[in-house]
Amino acid sequence: MLGKTLENVFIKIWVIIKLNLIFWLFSFSGLLVFGIGPALKTINELFINYKFNDKEITLNTSWSIYKKNLLRGNSLFYTFLLASSFIIYNLFLSVQIQRLSFLIINFLLLFALLFIFTIFQYTLLLDSYYEISFCLLLKLAIISTFANFSAFFKLILGTGVIFFITWRYKGFILFGSIAMIQIWSYYATKKWRMLINERLGIYE
Repeated sequence: MLGKTLENVFIKIWVIIKLNLIFWLFSFSGLLVFGIGPALKTINELFINYKFNDKEITLNTSWSIYKKNLLRGNSLFYTFLLASSFIIYNLFLSVQIQRLSFLIINFLLLFALLFIFTIFQYTLLLDSYYEISFCLLLKLAIISTFANFSAFFKLILGTGVIFFITWRYKGFILFGSIAMIQIWSYYATKKWRMLINERLGIYE
C-alpha cells in the first residue's frame, strides 16, 4: 500500500517535471518570442488528454500538438500580453501619484490584472476542449471568470503560493512552476468546466 502510494507520488512529480521541461524546450525552439504561447497550450492539452499517465506524454506527441497550436497559441498569448502590458503601464503611472483616489485606482488595476490572468488560463483550458472561434473563446472565458468567483480566488491563491515557492527556490522555474500553474488551473476550474460540459452534453 505504501509502495503504491509512493509510486503514484513519484509519477505525479515526474509528470510535472516532464511537462515543465517540454514547455521550456518548445519555448526556446520558437526563440521564446514565437514559442511561449504554443508551448503553454501544448502542456495544457497534454495534461487534459493524459493527466498523470507519464508513458503517454512523449516528445513526438508533444511536438505534434505544438505544431498544431503555433498560430492559435501565439494569438492567445499576445492578445493577453498586450492587455496585461497596458494594465501594468497604467498601474506604474498610477502608483507615482500619492492620492487616495489613485490608491483605489491602483487596487482596481491590480484586480484587472488578476482577472486578465484568470481569463487567459480559461482560454488555454477551454480551447483544448472546444473547437470554437477566437471571439467566442474569449467570450466564454470572460463569462467563466465572472460567473465563478470561487474558482477565481482558488486559482489566484494557488498561483500565488506557486509564485512564492518559486521566489524562494529558483530552480522551480525550470523544473516545476509553469506546469504546476497549468495543472492547478485545471483543478481549480474543474467544477465550472464540468457544468459547461453538462449543459453541452459533453463529459470528461
